[in-house]
Amino acid sequence: MSKNNTVEILNVEQIFNSKYVVPLYQRNFAWGEEQICQLLQDINESIKVKDQQYFIGSLVTIRRQDDSFEVIDGQQRLTILALLSYVLQFKVNTEIHYDSRPEVEQFLKSLASGVNISSSDPSTSHFSAAIETIKEQIAKIEKAEAETEDFKETFRVFVLNNVCLVREIMPEDTDVAAYFEIMNNRGEQLQEHEIIKGILLGKLKDNPKLSKVCASIWDACSQMDERVQKSFDTNIRKALFGDNYDSFTLNDSNFKDYLSSIDSEGIITDGLNLDEILNGKAPENSNTKSEEEDIPEVDREESIIDFPNFLMQVMKLYYNDKIKGNKEIDEIRLHDKYLLKTFRLIEADIDATEFFYRLLKCRTVFDRYIVKANFVSDNDEEGREWSLLMPYKYIDTRRNRSQLRFRNTFENKQDMIIKAVSCIQVCHPSKYYKNYLQTLLGWFKDSATIDDIKEDEYLAILNSYIYDDLKNLSKYFEPKDYTPELQGTSTSHAALDYIDYLIWNIKDRNITINGEEQEWSMISELKDFRFQYWNSVEHHYPQKRKEELAQEGVDDFLLNCLGNIFLIGKSTNSRLSDKNPEDKAALYNSSLNLAPNRQLIYNITRSYGWGKEQIASHYEFIKTVFGNARRILIVESQE
Repeated sequence: MSKNNTVEILNVEQIFNSKYVVPLYQRNFAWGEEQICQLLQDINESIKVKDQQYFIGSLVTIRRQDDSFEVIDGQQRLTILALLSYVLQFKVNTEIHYDSRPEVEQFLKSLASGVNISSSDPSTSHFSAAIETIKEQIAKIEKAEAETEDFKETFRVFVLNNVCLVREIMPEDTDVAAYFEIMNNRGEQLQEHEIIKGILLGKLKDNPKLSKVCASIWDACSQMDERVQKSFDTNIRKALFGDNYDSFTLNDSNFKDYLSSIDSEGIITDGLNLDEILNGKAPENSNTKSEEEDIPEVDREESIIDFPNFLMQVMKLYYNDKIKGNKEIDEIRLHDKYLLKTFRLIEADIDATEFFYRLLKCRTVFDRYIVKANFVSDNDEEGREWSLLMPYKYIDTRRNRSQLRFRNTFENKQDMIIKAVSCIQVCHPSKYYKNYLQTLLGWFKDSATIDDIKEDEYLAILNSYIYDDLKNLSKYFEPKDYTPELQGTSTSHAALDYIDYLIWNIKDRNITINGEEQEWSMISELKDFRFQYWNSVEHHYPQKRKEELAQEGVDDFLLNCLGNIFLIGKSTNSRLSDKNPEDKAALYNSSLNLAPNRQLIYNITRSYGWGKEQIASHYEFIKTVFGNARRILIVESQE
């Protein structure tokens, strides 16, 4: 028997080519009407969108001496497939042996033999109820799909061939009781990224040393809220990131050789550095233990994306061309609901070691050049600080210890780059379909090193992306394009965030733009700020003061135009909603984290009041800023 995990993806027909045993410690089948109906509806939806596979989940087993599989986790899923096979009259062997429930075993054996039975026995009545639910729900679906030709047969064929379980066979020395307890306490099945990890490591089973290091790389990369270097012990950290922990010079061609030089304890077994290995220097038997190391505690950080969606980014970046011409999808979609499905489409083209290298490289780039959030307050005005950090090795000479520490990624333009990346992030806050990460990660894709990136170069990339995004929002800046759907609270939040970014660039770089509006003289007085997930549109001249608006000559257009709105937090919006502009401006001082456009509006209000004239003037100011976006962002002409 194998000492390594084996992971297989099996359809219904393949699943029941094996014998299964449900041990004494397993609870009885417990699926009810809601779960069954949801399953059948999901299967039908997969048929409609022409999915190649529908994954019902995982089945964790261990092989017994008689070659049967003891079910550790997934009994409920296995049983529902057996019942579904009976209803759809598949010619498969759905017998399942129960160590402690002979009446259940006999019931399922009768089903497998084709005997149509119903049971009132309390130990098996829920099986009968499940069968009736399956029949009723399939009949409902068939009725709803009456216009679909041969629906019933299509449904049968799809379930038999395309509904899949991921079967994991545990090593023979697994402590089954302990494993079951852990799984039971988690109340979870294997996640799709865990399945992919198992498949990739399975490709390396002939090289246990390499497999172990790659497993540690995967585990480190999966901890998205931690800096990746923190998850490695000192020796492997040195091996991957250099003696000072701050470099990444590995590439596709040398990665496997270098990792193979690391033993199970993370020691470079030949005592050579990367250059020596690549230059063919003969190995020496040297194992040098590293010095004792501390890793100081750091503020709690939050990644802008989770690991399954990060995997989608890596797969699209490197393997998108592998599915060109595919009948099912023509590009990799940046949403983790497609994770396992996408992996199966490109699996044959994936070299496991190469994938682990690419995963580590992308994760290192992500940690160094993509912002993380540090929580500083529960107040939606203050919220988060953003950080861009890179690792380094600090030597504490007094204590004779080294420490893994982190410093700013950039020396001179750290703040502006943070504002640029965080601005893009708050404009695209969803963890799904983050196309901007493809742009930024892709910039490093073919780089020989990620260490020598010039800050001006990176800022130019960010500003170019922002400018392209802004061009798609131009409809918000022309009066003729205004409709009720494109005004006021319906205004794109991204448009309002980008206005703040443009204004700050004017201040930061001391840009002069022709204009007589009072705003231009106030820009130099703007106080620093941090982008937040401001998600509520505030009308500075409030909508609730309709009568006053009419008297002031403020029509609906002026009320809802870009000259009278900005983004704030929802809780703040509720506090300000019915106050007049002067009172709103008086409530806030320069010490608070206010975005540039909001600061300008408050400063104008304090100096001149806020009415028809000020709104119209500020709107012209915003249009002027937008019209000068290319100059402000120093974006070279693409024409």
